[in-house]
Amino acid sequence: MSYLIGFSAAVLGNVVIGAGQCMQKYALNKLQREWEAQRAIGLEGGDMFTGGSTTTGSRAAAAMHSSALDMRSRSGSTSLAARGSRRQAGDAHKQMAEDGPRARYTSKTWIVGLLLNYAGEIFGNSVALSYLSASVVAPLGIISVLVNLVLAERFIGERITPNQRYGFSVIMAGVGLILLVAPRKPAAADALQFVELVSTSGILGLFGTLYVIQAVLISMIRAGRQSLFLYVLVASLFGAMNVMVSKILTMFVRLKMTFSAIPNPADLVFYGAMQAHQARPLVLFLTGPQILAGVVMGLSIVGQESFRQQALGRFSVMQFQPVFFATFNVIATLSGLLLFKELDGPAHAVLFFSVFSAGIALILYGSRFLQKARSVVLPSHIKLHKENLGLKTL
Repeated sequence: MSYLIGFSAAVLGNVVIGAGQCMQKYALNKLQREWEAQRAIGLEGGDMFTGGSTTTGSRAAAAMHSSALDMRSRSGSTSLAARGSRRQAGDAHKQMAEDGPRARYTSKTWIVGLLLNYAGEIFGNSVALSYLSASVVAPLGIISVLVNLVLAERFIGERITPNQRYGFSVIMAGVGLILLVAPRKPAAADALQFVELVSTSGILGLFGTLYVIQAVLISMIRAGRQSLFLYVLVASLFGAMNVMVSKILTMFVRLKMTFSAIPNPADLVFYGAMQAHQARPLVLFLTGPQILAGVVMGLSIVGQESFRQQALGRFSVMQFQPVFFATFNVIATLSGLLLFKELDGPAHAVLFFSVFSAGIALILYGSRFLQKARSVVLPSHIKLHKENLGLKTL
């Protein structure tokens, strides 16, 4: 029953995430179109007042000159005011064109999409992690990619090419293989198991190692080595840390409802099972380890989103997303298995890693076809639908 609850939460959460990502894409496209329109107006205005050589600009300038002469015969002051107003409007449009599109956070649609992303993560994937292994939850992230793709075709006018269809079919086969052999038992079924699991997990050592690796990778990026793999690796490491912290916190919240005396996991990690109850608040009701755990989780969330957005600003979605999906799955799954000891003995370990490797190989193979996808001319029914949405179709 717990497996079904966790699986359903992950599926629903990723559907919401996919919808949020599509809304963000729609908002960014709209901001880009607005900027292009302002740029066109600014360029036209520049031709009017600077004597541009284009035919359109010359005709507009001639018309304005004739109008100004007529108006001057009636009222010189009114003509000057009108010309000054038009010049200011042209200068404003020109400045907007030079500044580029508006910042994404000025779009309400983009903000709603971002909130849907976090809602899906918190109420979907995080809840699922309290019941399931990360090796189950992480691969189900492919659902958000598929939902995003389908909605983008329906509402934005993007088209799923044959290469993309084949690539996603192969990726889904790889995800299916991983789910077949992934551990199905919960990491901790009661308070005693949770206390023992967290206090002996070695999460401090793992996170310390990951932060050292992160520091090296980020310094390489800052030094100018801005390759796709570096961005993917940094975002995946931050994402894996988010998964581990979310899993511990959601297990704690779920078990706290039944076992009210269970100690906070941050105190368990720092003080151990015997002394965790003796931890004293440092600020308000929060102990030092709890504050540090909150800072670490906040940095991980900001770090993952920051480097993901930087990567999407330098590489296409089809280049970044499949490689990130595969890398994130590997790191999150291995981290979860290492911390929470979810495999049932050596035989299960051999079977899991053999099938898991085959699944990742299929995901990477399918990713190659996504990266080969080419843009195509939109069919008429898509164009009409875009026009109904108020979008400009070329």
